[in-house]
Amino acid sequence: MAKVYFDSKYCPCGFLIVKTGCDPYDDKNTIAIQSDWDFPGVAASMGWTPCDKCERTDGTVDCEHHTKSEMISAAYDFIEAHEGEEFRALDDYFPAREEICHP
Repeated sequence: MAKVYFDSKYCPCGFLIVKTGCDPYDDKNTIAIQSDWDFPGVAASMGWTPCDKCERTDGTVDCEHHTKSEMISAAYDFIEAHEGEEFRALDDYFPAREEICHP
């Protein structure tokens, strides 16, 4: 599994997805998420829903209830609130290969 990790000095414009049990500063076991357009997708992998009223957007396109800016901001807040929690779906961000670190 994997989790999100925030370090404003190491990744100032985003956060890292880190394999569970691995060093967040080991580039082989982390993925940097720096584009705000990626925040809704990561948050959705963690269980967030962009618009629970219409469910017609992925969070990067306005819907009749929210602007994309509101949803991107909400996605970031959701991710930040769940920092350190493990999510199996975050494993999808890593290429399929043998585990590099072993917790």
